[in-house]
Amino acid sequence: MKYYIGHDAHKKYSVFAGRTVVAYNVFTRAERRIEGVDTVVYAYGGKEENSLYYALKDKVKEVYKIGDANGVRRVHDATREGAVVGRTV
Repeated sequence: MKYYIGHDAHKKYSVFAGRTVVAYNVFTRAERRIEGVDTVVYAYGGKEENSLYYALKDKVKEVYKIGDANGVRRVHDATREGAVVGRTV
């Protein structure tokens, strides 16, 4: 079983014949065919979501805003923020 995760902002992905993905680089115009794929995950176009933080911030003693609640960035930013907060509580 193969999984292909597409997260490069400079590439487009299209699924053909059920199990083939064609990655197209919009800068170089190069195509790459990936065979035997049964799952494609698109990871792009995130949106900041911090409504829970603001709903709780004046009602609880401690609440921390981390990850995409601080603005949409890469997953390692959210992981680092979670680790820092986790070590302080």
